Amino acid sequence: MNSKLIYMLAYLLPSFCFAQMDDCDLKKNNDGIKVYVCKSTNEKFKTLRAEVMLENTSINQFLEFIFDFEDYPNWQYNMISAKQLERINDTEMNYQSEVDAPWPVDDRELIMKLKVNRDAAPDQISIVIHTIATDLPLREGFIRVPYFFSTYHIQVVNDISLKIVYNLKIDPGGSVPPWLVNIAMAEGPYASFKNLKRKVAEVNKVEN
Repeated sequence: MNSKLIYMLAYLLPSFCFAQMDDCDLKKNNDGIKVYVCKSTNEKFKTLRAEVMLENTSINQFLEFIFDFEDYPNWQYNMISAKQLERINDTEMNYQSEVDAPWPVDDRELIMKLKVNRDAAPDQISIVIHTIATDLPLREGFIRVPYFFSTYHIQVVNDISLKIVYNLKIDPGGSVPPWLVNIAMAEGPYASFKNLKRKVAEVNKVEN
């Protein structure tokens, strides 16, 4: 999939999800975080949509969290490790992450490209993250995720807060039953955004 098509899909995907909200089930609605699991036509794995408000933060502050790969285990759900592999420029980077999967499922590894797109309006950005081909050796005990595509759409609200809409589509690879993935997939984004809200509050407390 070429880069132009990927970034076009990043803009189309949220609109598609809005149009298909009747096919989505609200699985989590706590702590200002809503997580929906949505039907995916002709595919075995469902898609996910999350909405969250981050209070008293800015786009640049949010990007600091996104670019700090080594800190991912401190807020992203079941993350074992993460590191930058290549910095292409100030808005595009490749990174590796490892995720602790619940027994008896093997742990997962992802090789990803992250791209920040600054939209025409100064008060919003989008972030596209997707798996890429690699010849890096795979660590024993891990399965490399063959397909992951996610988008963040971030918009400033009331000058001091951010509304974030997150969409995710994933095939974890290996022999994980689709029903198990579909049941469990809402927990990860909910826990991650809850942790991120906590980290933002901690930063604000220190700065104040």
